[in-house]
Amino acid sequence: MDFAIAIPAVSSTGAPEPLGQMSFDEAADIGNNIYLSLAVEKGAFFHNPAFGLRRRGRLKNTETTAGLIRQDYLEALRWLVDTGRAKSVEVFVERDRTQDLGRLKVLIEAVQADGRTVTFTTFKEVV
Repeated sequence: MDFAIAIPAVSSTGAPEPLGQMSFDEAADIGNNIYLSLAVEKGAFFHNPAFGLRRRGRLKNTETTAGLIRQDYLEALRWLVDTGRAKSVEVFVERDRTQDLGRLKVLIEAVQADGRTVTFTTFKEVV
């Protein structure tokens, strides 16, 4: 059984809230698996050094960077498909060239084994 992780969209100050709060409620979907896969730095999990998201230094807001980030996120989430927890995982990276040049929006759509679609949105800071 997985435990639920509540991930607030924004804090009371309006800033993104990066940390989730675990409860002992049963998880309703694989959203917690997605969150943990992206929150753990690749190589930091002793049981499986390949688990987690690759950390990169400062990257520029370019199409090449968006493609690189997409590949990193797909790599971090591949285990969901490999273990059968998800039928498919797709990652979309959007560059906002008009309002916020300092981040890329990352949208993740995963189809669970039971056919339900789970969406997860996060941001990657860039310069």
